Amino acid sequence: MVELLMSLASREALASIKVLIFMARADGIFRAEEEEILLETCETLELPPDVSLLDLVRQEIDLEAELAQITSPAAREQVYSAALALACADRDRSVEEREVLARIRNAFAMTGDQTDRLQRWLEDTRSTLLPAQIAPIDDPGERNQKIEQLIQNYAIFTAVLGAFPIPGLAVVVDLAVLTFQLKMIEEIGRYWGYSTNRKDAELLRDGMVGGIGVSLFRIAVSNAVKLIPGWGSVVGASLSYASTWAFGKVANQYYASGGKLDAESLQAAFKQARQEGEQEYKKKQAFINQQQKAHAAKITALHQQLQSGAITQEQYEQQLQELGQALGQNK
Repeated sequence: MVELLMSLASREALASIKVLIFMARADGIFRAEEEEILLETCETLELPPDVSLLDLVRQEIDLEAELAQITSPAAREQVYSAALALACADRDRSVEEREVLARIRNAFAMTGDQTDRLQRWLEDTRSTLLPAQIAPIDDPGERNQKIEQLIQNYAIFTAVLGAFPIPGLAVVVDLAVLTFQLKMIEEIGRYWGYSTNRKDAELLRDGMVGGIGVSLFRIAVSNAVKLIPGWGSVVGASLSYASTWAFGKVANQYYASGGKLDAESLQAAFKQARQEGEQEYKKKQAFINQQQKAHAAKITALHQQLQSGAITQEQYEQQLQELGQALGQNK
């Protein structure tokens, strides 16, 4: 693992994480939840004791020096798109965030076409996917069985998506994962008899993790780690599975309580469920790898069509939804 960290790709990954931390601190605040995400990443990577991503939070970061470490075109586009996602978290970029984005663009000599395309993808990620036609289930046993299967299907599908470190599209893929997680929360609510809509699902998700900014920081760090050949795909799949599993489990607890869990309880439950999700991923890893290989050609083709402009973001997500349904039926 030490040799891996010393490779060029690993140096790019570490520099990328530093750049994203710099962006996250642009407004002068670095949240405790963001520190926790770095700790989770360290645990997932099984880094040596003397390598701590969390230490980076306490260091002064020379932005231009770190940007100079990121040399491959794919890594540059991935880092910029992740930084852009962080800046767009509150829909209102600060002056400081705009300045950091400009410094990244200048260092990477990015063209207007590149940045416009990335901005368009982020803006287009406003899913119109609707939850399945689900009728409430009164029988507790039957309802629990349906919800457990639903969570498992979504967790496996998002893990398959999370394993793809697609140059220039990794952030878009992870944003699609967020969309499917929201759809899952909506469907769980419907099983309990709630008329849950997308806004309700977003509020519940944000209550679990402390806001959309935290979710985007998790995506940004995941994308940086995906620059590590081979290992990045494992981390991407594991993080996607564990977070989907946790969102589903906690959403089920929330609706079972009659919607009475407060933010503190939600966040504590999510942290515990995410750890459980990591263990569940290990049990399902062989099957997920098999599904990832089986659907690699289809997913890659969809990515290429989106990147070329042959399909829209909405069409991309709809076709991914069809693929996810087929995967669930074949499980």
